[in-house]
Amino acid sequence: MKKIQSSLPGTKATFGYFRESLEPHFTLANWDYEQGFFDRTLDDQNRVYLRLPVKVLQGELDSPDAWLELGEPFVLRHVYNTGVEEDIGYYAPVASAVMNQFQEPIDKDADIDPRWIRKAEAIVKELENRLG
Repeated sequence: MKKIQSSLPGTKATFGYFRESLEPHFTLANWDYEQGFFDRTLDDQNRVYLRLPVKVLQGELDSPDAWLELGEPFVLRHVYNTGVEEDIGYYAPVASAVMNQFQEPIDKDADIDPRWIRKAEAIVKELENRLG
């Protein structure tokens, strides 16, 4: 995991505003009614993510009028078991994405290539301009 320096932490708005502002690239992930993450994949294999943590200040996270606060953005890379889907007869990238969705990563915090850090920093800078 690599934290991204940003002015985003502490930014407050409604879930509806964040959802609209972050679509179509970010999706709500790993959430409950008190906290969650807006995730954006950075690579074609869906293994490197820019993650924006959010916590609920008022309401329930999936409600458009819930008030949220952004946390510190970070990049993480998941390493999955490869070769599991080779003989299932489906188009490999589609099958891989489906299998990875349900597979526990071998390494939830693998080393991250600097190019993904640079890409995440550029996206965060754009978000600072849009949300700030």
